Amino acid sequence: MKLSASENWSAAAREWQRAVERHRLLNDRAGEAIALHNLAHAQRELGDLAAARDLLEQAAAINDALGRKEEWWRNQIALLQTESQAKQSAALDARFEQLAASPPPPSQPELQGLFLNEQGLWRQDRGDFGKADESFRAAENAFQKAGSRAGIATLFANRARLDAAQNRHAVALEKWARTLAMFEALADTRGVAAAQAGQGRALLASGQNLPLAENLLRRASDNYRTLKAKTDLAAALASLEACLAAQNKTAEAAQAAAERQALLQPAK
Repeated sequence: MKLSASENWSAAAREWQRAVERHRLLNDRAGEAIALHNLAHAQRELGDLAAARDLLEQAAAINDALGRKEEWWRNQIALLQTESQAKQSAALDARFEQLAASPPPPSQPELQGLFLNEQGLWRQDRGDFGKADESFRAAENAFQKAGSRAGIATLFANRARLDAAQNRHAVALEKWARTLAMFEALADTRGVAAAQAGQGRALLASGQNLPLAENLLRRASDNYRTLKAKTDLAAALASLEACLAAQNKTAEAAQAAAERQALLQPAK
């Protein structure tokens, strides 16, 4: 859908809701599940994680009833992402335990890669860096088998974050540089912004070249602002604020802090 591609999430949500209703009227259950999944994605982008989770559960139930296993797995992966974003630790742990008992088969390497990537992020959040690295390496192999350039780029970004979490900032910088080149080649605007922010944070954490770190974090913030990605923008502004403060740019740091606080205010 063009509206989703252009990041117009409010309009996209309205269109996908209409699509859900049309498919229901036609008793098109498969189409209804697809529309529910896409509506959930729009709601997640709008920040309504509870609605997104409910919609994904509905889509998964339909796909399970229809025996559409691949589509069911895509619902499950989106549920893992949504529960992680919502910090629903107990639900996330239970879902991983359930899914790990019967993971995607080798005949579906892209689904394997997507699941293993989410598993790596989950293990990293739990502080199990060694197991997280194992998951990420297995995910990389699966994405290579699937020929998924987007999957490999996303995987490199997550491995860079894992290095940063272990204070391996020089290694993280190398991975972020490769990740940026991958996302540029894919014309993935959100990925480009993530790589810019990652490079900036790695430079800031290592205390190297703070002016370059500031430049990268400003560019990432500008891009997230254009993409209307409020959560990512707030995180980039927090890093920019710290970078400016480290350079004694007090007024500019306060400006970044004010914008970040405004983003975190609940909508009226």
